[in-house]
Amino acid sequence: MKTLTSLEAADWCKSHKIGLDSRGKPVTAGDSLESARFKTPSNASKHLWLCRYMEIALRPWKRCLFWPTERGVWESSENWHLYYRLRQSYDDHRLIEEAPAHLFLDYEKDDLITFLQVGLTMGWDIYLLTQDDYGRIFVSHDERFVVAMRDKSALEKITAELLKSGIEFLPNPTSAMA
Repeated sequence: MKTLTSLEAADWCKSHKIGLDSRGKPVTAGDSLESARFKTPSNASKHLWLCRYMEIALRPWKRCLFWPTERGVWESSENWHLYYRLRQSYDDHRLIEEAPAHLFLDYEKDDLITFLQVGLTMGWDIYLLTQDDYGRIFVSHDERFVVAMRDKSALEKITAELLKSGIEFLPNPTSAMA
């Protein structure tokens, strides 16, 4: 894993033709993507399964960008000691404000899942993006997430699996980020 500044993460997105919105955050709606919204399970015991499934849904990938863009919304849920200890295991001692994005290689999928679970539990907004850009995932602190795929049949398969697992589907508003 390598951590990136916000500017480096934005440059990474641009170099992989991942559009950024007016706030400099990745686009998960439009951009030739079909998207579906789901409710994040309130039961924390389901979070690890969901994080594992999100990683699987983005396969195949060689590099995956984990980019938390909003933190501090649910301060009582944030365990900064855990996050920084996890980050220090990669010999990175910078603050999240200095380098919020994390770039994982395909053999680090378990690390990606762990960071995703921590971020989900802490109530962060998180983007998951891959270098080949088959799909994108946005996790919101508002207890929902968006799965956006280039292939409509892949999105249908993912939707069916999530529904089968008890994840609640949410209708798309006019903006998938709303």
